[in-house]
Amino acid sequence: MATLVPDLRKFIVGLEVKNAASVSEATWRKIAGMINFLGHRAHQEKNFMINGNYGMLQGLYPINAIDGLAFFEFDAEIFNVWVYNIVAGTAGITELDLKVKPKLSGAFTSIFSTTPKIGSTAPSDTFFEIGDVATGITAPVLNGGVPYLVNKGDAIRLDLISAMNEAEHCGVVIHFRPR
Repeated sequence: MATLVPDLRKFIVGLEVKNAASVSEATWRKIAGMINFLGHRAHQEKNFMINGNYGMLQGLYPINAIDGLAFFEFDAEIFNVWVYNIVAGTAGITELDLKVKPKLSGAFTSIFSTTPKIGSTAPSDTFFEIGDVATGITAPVLNGGVPYLVNKGDAIRLDLISAMNEAEHCGVVIHFRPR
């Protein structure tokens, strides 16, 4: 199995590419390393936000597509999910779910095998990602593991499954890149 050239943030200097200069192995290693460096870090993110006192929506759950829909313009892989809550609630649990649907067919299905949850025992200004462990939270787990694959044209939405009483400002941020 071939191994990847290590990520490398080294710039090519003029002497390496001036007229009549030979391109050395070192120059190609810089080029390959920089391409891998950028390929591992270049990505996009989508923020799903529930602003204000969402805890006052008691009895209305679930609320589907609470922040509308977003669409993937290319085949992509979701490689991380962050969850946050700004003002802790007085009781209960906030549960969020991200669901995807193929263009022109199918139904919305969860991207999670374990949905993210924030309990009232979590402090205000709580934020966490896949794999985190802390009091009052349940970190998200992606169906099938990381990355979760989506296709060009798929829609994604945030559903509010339940909410802490008097909680304010929460959301989910997904990080994805082309595949």
